Amino acid sequence: MDRYKVIVPRLNVRKAPVADFKTQNIISQVTQDMILELEPETNIPNPGLGKWLKDSLGQYYWANGLAKLSAAPAAATPPTSTPAAAPTPPAPAPTSPSTVSLKGLPTNLPANYQLGVDVSHHNAKPDWTGFVKAGVRFSYIKLSEGVGTPDAKAKENAQNAVSKNIKIGYYHFCRPDTRNGGTVVSDATAEANEALNLMKALPKSNLALVMDLEDQASWDTPLKPADYMLWIKTFASIIQTGMSAAPIIYSRKEYLDRKLAKTHTLGNLKLWISYYPAQPNCLKVTIPNGWTDWAIWQYTESGAIGQNPKIDLNILKDNSVFINP
Repeated sequence: MDRYKVIVPRLNVRKAPVADFKTQNIISQVTQDMILELEPETNIPNPGLGKWLKDSLGQYYWANGLAKLSAAPAAATPPTSTPAAAPTPPAPAPTSPSTVSLKGLPTNLPANYQLGVDVSHHNAKPDWTGFVKAGVRFSYIKLSEGVGTPDAKAKENAQNAVSKNIKIGYYHFCRPDTRNGGTVVSDATAEANEALNLMKALPKSNLALVMDLEDQASWDTPLKPADYMLWIKTFASIIQTGMSAAPIIYSRKEYLDRKLAKTHTLGNLKLWISYYPAQPNCLKVTIPNGWTDWAIWQYTESGAIGQNPKIDLNILKDNSVFINP
């Protein structure tokens, strides 16, 4: 595949090439300067619209929004008597979507990775300027917990991130039980509606909402695996309807493997995995039962950037989690 750079502010990612741009088969969007590995698509319904390119996941991009950075090596050709033309200067070396200047990054980083942080009221004064200098491109911001506990710094953190051109998303710490209405479904519905309502008063999210599924020192879900999965599916369905995008699940392998049945059917939801190895390697991330890959990896909770004493650091490799680039 060849490398291409996005040259328009936003470019739609589609399920297939279209005959006209009124066709609503948009999966997500990518943003200006993002680097993609693509190959030409020959089966196009309307050549008059121009060329189309596709990635390794079978997602399609309109070629007019892209500029080619490097070409695949050309096949050797037999010599001729015609004098050879002067060699073409090599294309600039492809770069990641941002210039990341940070020590201790994982090895085997994906070609189009983005560096991100996540923050909450526990981070007293995030150094947003330091984030930008380090190459941070996105930030997940705690929105709420259960029902009736919005994060006190959600708006401040979101506004500060947006002011530095850092893409934002929100995460909701889920408390799956039956305290809100007495049933699994009513409880999940209450929490999902709480998250949707809180986001209305905040800067618009660029990333899908995250369901934070984990325990705390003083709390853990009392639900059995079947009810736990029902709670998650109910919450996810309401969020998908409200945001036109399915939420992402954040958790750790040990927790999800313990709380969900091995035969659960949640693998269609994108995964943000928490895993802190001594030597982080993007090819050696442990995955819970039911998933085959991760979209975002939180590889440390002790990152050092700027004036931040320590910060959660994340690698994003699945750009489809951007819902409003």
